[in-house]
Amino acid sequence: MSGPITVVITTSPIAALLSAAAIRAAQAVYQGYANAAALQQQHQRQNETRTAVQSAAQQQGQAALGEEARSAEIAFDQLLGLAERLGLTEQVRATRPAPPLADSADALAAYVRALQALSADLRAILLTEAARQSDQFAEQAVDLPVPAAAPRSLAQRLLLRIAELGAVPENIQSVAHELDAQLPGERAELLATELRARIQAHIEALQQQQVQQATATIVEQSLKDLGYQVEEIGSTLFVEGGVVHFRRQSWGKYMVRMRVNAQTSSVNFNVVRAVSEGQNERSVLDHLAEDRWCAEFPALLKALELRGVQLDVTRRLAAGELPVQLVDADKLPSFADEDASAPLTQPLQRELK
Repeated sequence: MSGPITVVITTSPIAALLSAAAIRAAQAVYQGYANAAALQQQHQRQNETRTAVQSAAQQQGQAALGEEARSAEIAFDQLLGLAERLGLTEQVRATRPAPPLADSADALAAYVRALQALSADLRAILLTEAARQSDQFAEQAVDLPVPAAAPRSLAQRLLLRIAELGAVPENIQSVAHELDAQLPGERAELLATELRARIQAHIEALQQQQVQQATATIVEQSLKDLGYQVEEIGSTLFVEGGVVHFRRQSWGKYMVRMRVNAQTSSVNFNVVRAVSEGQNERSVLDHLAEDRWCAEFPALLKALELRGVQLDVTRRLAAGELPVQLVDADKLPSFADEDASAPLTQPLQRELK
């Protein structure tokens, strides 16, 4: 039996990042299919007449879409080359959405958009990881548009590590400028060491932010895969902290509150019950609600672990040791009175048994 549970989150960065990228790609395909179905129903209701001109335009569009699909697949295959150098070929390949089986423009469009978005995700993930691992590797992996004959200072060579990772922070630029202006000697060596350290810290901070955003995606989708209705989880939940609620449709007024402490990388789960203002009576069902959540919690642990997110339990109180928290219903999310949506994806490593 269990009441409130506190866990500390640890992640396998690359596994979590790739899992989240695969989830987003699957969501894009799913949304594309849903949009196409809605449009098809709309067209059927309107009884549109297809003329020869419309048919020709449609064929032209299909050909262009096919070319776009080939370009997207080539771009993905190019990313596999970088993934191979990082030892991540199979993990990256596993994120690729399956091409549509049906000869449908709508299905192909959904696939193309998902593959393009996935490639953009993967490019950021892989370039950051390449830069994190080694400055020499990063310089080889990133094809920068710099003339081969152009001389490069030590500072410029070091900055190549993060050339593809967005704007260079001021605290890095200032050291790089100072190093450029410094004559060779002990001072220059100290500045180079400091510049390397700041670049490495910047890369690790970027990857940590990516991982935190990925964790939010993984937690939300894993809960949905397990059949829960979930309050929308923002991408900053594990960056800034906050509270999220989830429940099963059959739980009535009960739900689980998940409170994230970003400072300590810890999460607290506890059962709450929605009540009207001023109500404070206890119910014999409170104990059963805690027991029910206790029985289901291991499945969530397993689902998250398979996607690179580990929850290590640091505190677990017995059911009834603390009373179920009573919360004004107006301060809790309102869930639709229907079952949670079907899972979009399965864990990358293996299916849950």
